[in-house]
Amino acid sequence: MTMAATAQARGTAPQQARGGGLPGAVAAEWTKLWGLRSTWLCLAAAVLATAGTAALGALALQASGNVGTPAANTLVTASTLLSQFAVVAVASLTVTGEYATGAMRTTLTTVPRRGRMLIAKAAVLGVATFAAGCAAGAATIAVTAAVFGDAVVYDTASVLHGIVGVGGYMMGLSLFTLGLGLLLRSTAGAIITVVGVVLALPMISQMIGNDTLTEVVDHMPAMAGIPLMTGADDPYGWGLGSLLLAGWAVLALVLGFVVLSRRDA
Repeated sequence: MTMAATAQARGTAPQQARGGGLPGAVAAEWTKLWGLRSTWLCLAAAVLATAGTAALGALALQASGNVGTPAANTLVTASTLLSQFAVVAVASLTVTGEYATGAMRTTLTTVPRRGRMLIAKAAVLGVATFAAGCAAGAATIAVTAAVFGDAVVYDTASVLHGIVGVGGYMMGLSLFTLGLGLLLRSTAGAIITVVGVVLALPMISQMIGNDTLTEVVDHMPAMAGIPLMTGADDPYGWGLGSLLLAGWAVLALVLGFVVLSRRDA
């Protein structure tokens, strides 16, 4: 009797048929993510672009003569404005790249439980982008220290928001993008949608000056990330900002899962 037949007679499935469960799915997603050159390039670009933008902002602030005693995380909002889209690209390609190449069929054959596959992708992507975000935040603080020297204030809150807060924002934004990627199945579509939500809508809101639109935009992902990174209390604190960011990520992932479960690969 073969091993598979013996396992079947005992009412169990061989390990290969189970696909290693959730740990096996996570290991597979980890290998796929870091096996792509684009992952390394985009995350490295995110950290370097953050540091470069922080350097430009610090030099501009120093030239203005209005430096005072800046907090360690003074420049994080400005320095991540553009570099965050490198993280968005990684998040989008995590799922849309598989649809484009047809690799999603192999993924779902290996891990037929689609919920398990999505949890594995989200876990791996979340860890990777959180780490990249923390590195980007630390780079910003390092640049701030290099430019302003002893004038910088290194209180615990500003350092934590500047490092862990940036990591949390990047992770939340990446999971939001992952959900949109599943929903739209298009790299361009997911990235353009995130650009619209994160960049275009706040700019439009500022130009129009409508109170209702401003209130709505203040509770969207980009604005929710600001108190998380800066520790600001206006229009709300970092606790509510974290909940809003997590809520948007969960909403996008749920919608993406609904589409994933109803469509073929």
